Amino acid sequence: MRPYLFPMLCLYLACSGQDDIYHDELPKALAVERIERIETVQRLTSSSGIAELVFDLPAQTQSFALFVEGDPQAEYLITQLESPDGVLVRAEATDEEISSGLGAAAGPFFSANRSVGDHAGTSLLVPNDPMIKVTAGSWRATIQSTRSQDHTITVSRMEQRAQGRPLAVRIPLSIHLTGAEGMRSEAASEHARLRRAQNQLESVFSPIGITFSPITYVDISDDYQVIEDIELNDAQGLDLLAQGSAEQGLNVFIIERFDSGDEILGTVGGVSAAIPGDPRAKQRFAGVVVATSFSEDEPSRDLLGLTMAHEIGHFLGLFHTTEAAGFLDNISDTQEEPQRNLMHHLSQQGFDQLTEHQGMVVRGHPAGAAP
Repeated sequence: MRPYLFPMLCLYLACSGQDDIYHDELPKALAVERIERIETVQRLTSSSGIAELVFDLPAQTQSFALFVEGDPQAEYLITQLESPDGVLVRAEATDEEISSGLGAAAGPFFSANRSVGDHAGTSLLVPNDPMIKVTAGSWRATIQSTRSQDHTITVSRMEQRAQGRPLAVRIPLSIHLTGAEGMRSEAASEHARLRRAQNQLESVFSPIGITFSPITYVDISDDYQVIEDIELNDAQGLDLLAQGSAEQGLNVFIIERFDSGDEILGTVGGVSAAIPGDPRAKQRFAGVVVATSFSEDEPSRDLLGLTMAHEIGHFLGLFHTTEAAGFLDNISDTQEEPQRNLMHHLSQQGFDQLTEHQGMVVRGHPAGAAP
């Protein structure tokens, strides 16, 4: 589960409709021996709510992610992303898209390469549809903010460079334990429910070429067993994310429950700090949080592993295949029957499948390293 766009940010994105941004067929995945993560940090001035980012990509770049950091009181959104092939995301939704009932969220969900707004910054993975080309040459992004006064924002760009789209990647995983259900590092490998969740995680991601290694366990304060802000924007949520220890991988935090007095939170089992999440520890978007109370500690009804896998899917750049409102994701092979996809908006036993196209998206996240 992840909130997609904040109501105060009335900006719209939509598909450009330019066929030259798409491959004619799915690129071939290769067993590459070397994957480089190249990180570039730029500081830009946002003037009258707009900042422009220009950067060049070499031919060996297979994917890239942008992580924007700005004013904690403002909202940010990438409203244009122009590749050498054409605009992938444009600034206004069509009337038909707006009439879908999504309101301000219409644009992000109907863009070619989806982009979503967030609090104090934003993030974007390209491509989050593997049929989109990542073309060598000059790229341009426009970042809009709800703060109109001039201010500085920081944009971190992380490129995945390899000889081709990776067939397999390895992601370091750090599991942070608050003591929920007695889970602590000294006995983590013997805790039945935690072991069951990790086995579920492996069974979901190994078919698409993702392994989690090494896996480490870190004890953190039991003050984080109950999290009040599902959006992780308050002091407690930010402090929790700051406990992350995996510097170039994925940080998972296991809590007891989300509780802010809102009855709807009783149906929330987890959240990714962003779509995509930041692989650098202690950053605002660096982590996945899952709650043990979302389901029972009984094998036939336990959803902890599936919830963890689902939120990791968001962290690695995937959206819901089907939303509660009925609209679909931007990946062409996720709607094939039977629909038992991990990224369906409802977490259910047996909904644990990921498609070939989804696999190519998540292997492009900068958390991944060569196996």
